[in-house]
Amino acid sequence: MSIPKAVKEILEAQEIKYETIKVEDVFGMERLAEKLGDDSQYLLRVVGFKKANKVVMCVLPYDRVVEVKAVWQWCFSECEVLKDAELSDYFKLCDKGNFPPVPDVFDVQILIDTYVYDLEWVIFQSGSDKSIIKMNKVNANLLFQDCASHTFSSTPVIEGEILNSNQSDDMADDQKENFTATRIKQRINETFDLPAMPEIAQDIMKLRVDPGADAARLAKVVCQDPSLAAQVISWASSPYYGYQGKVTSVEVAIARVLGFDLVMNLALGISIGKSLKVPLDGALGVREFWKRAIYAASLTEKLCAAMPVNKRPERGLIYLSGLLHNFGHLLLGHIFPPQFKLVNAMVEANPYTTIEDLEDFILGVTHEELGAWLMTNWHMPEELITAVGNHHREENNNQHAVYSNLVLVANQLLKRLNIGDAIGTDVSESMMELLSLDKEKLEKALQEIEADSEALNIMAKQLVA
Repeated sequence: MSIPKAVKEILEAQEIKYETIKVEDVFGMERLAEKLGDDSQYLLRVVGFKKANKVVMCVLPYDRVVEVKAVWQWCFSECEVLKDAELSDYFKLCDKGNFPPVPDVFDVQILIDTYVYDLEWVIFQSGSDKSIIKMNKVNANLLFQDCASHTFSSTPVIEGEILNSNQSDDMADDQKENFTATRIKQRINETFDLPAMPEIAQDIMKLRVDPGADAARLAKVVCQDPSLAAQVISWASSPYYGYQGKVTSVEVAIARVLGFDLVMNLALGISIGKSLKVPLDGALGVREFWKRAIYAASLTEKLCAAMPVNKRPERGLIYLSGLLHNFGHLLLGHIFPPQFKLVNAMVEANPYTTIEDLEDFILGVTHEELGAWLMTNWHMPEELITAVGNHHREENNNQHAVYSNLVLVANQLLKRLNIGDAIGTDVSESMMELLSLDKEKLEKALQEIEADSEALNIMAKQLVA
């Protein structure tokens, strides 16, 4: 596809000089930035915001972070971050996911970040996946001269820290003064603010350490909550587990299909996860949480089975680790709704910045730390605390590191399916050696998960209902 005719006409009508650069097999801003190399410093990206029926397309340097609050302040209200698929509806003349920031062509308002005007050159999408547009500072300023402008971005991530723009210094200082990591941890440790562990979860925890516990006693505990019992039965009946008979009770689900440990940890994870009140939608909402949880739990279980027998962790507990590894997001949404809303928007607006950097910027603490603090407060197993607290980094000093490492690898693999918040998709050689896994086993496990995606999506939806 060539550059859309309407884009060409605007550039020519304003006598704007530009260069068209061909690009092959490059889809998405991240791949484009990689292909440009050092020239990516001139690359512009766009983020769509919607307020009522009005769409604002924010244009900023690729390597800067959108400060959502600054955009909200400019719009005089909180507004929704548009997904690329939604923004594409306003760019029907362009290839999917291609948004040329050319004024007066599309039915959107353009807001230019002031840092764009400082760039010696600018490079941006042309509307076609086959080409990009490059122009110098003079022509870029001419192109954007009638657009609204505002400082709404921060400098790139440097050594894990996002440095604030001058515009937002006051806002950031206020955040740091009134909402610090110390205060968050203090509130988590204060019992009147901390959600109590559900009674059924407490009963399951007692079974964990009871040598006389059996399928009948576990079924009795699970059946205290009819919805939980129904979910366990539905789980066991899922094509994912391949049981040919009819699952008529929780006890049958335990004894013939899922096993004692898996049901115990599954019931524990579901009862804990459902105890917190969190918005359904958003990058960190309940829908996305359970989808990531189910996929991660299922893949960690397969990776565990692929390990040598003498190195495998406990099956049920590794499943629970995958299920609850992002529990800090639920806790944030339950205790601090305004900050949860802001983190959600920041994650959606900054897909090329790690979630931990964004959380640290806004909160001074990450979801790993939040989740681990709560798990510690609830006296959960050390294996689970390790998985929740360390699943974004390689770990080899902790005696329970296998749990966090398996979750880390599962998330890296799932990122290839565009699921989860892993930093990258490549599993290191050192990690494979540590877990006694190889590329062939990793690929096989991921392929099995991909083949089971329909069943996994149904299981995830059941948890949201």
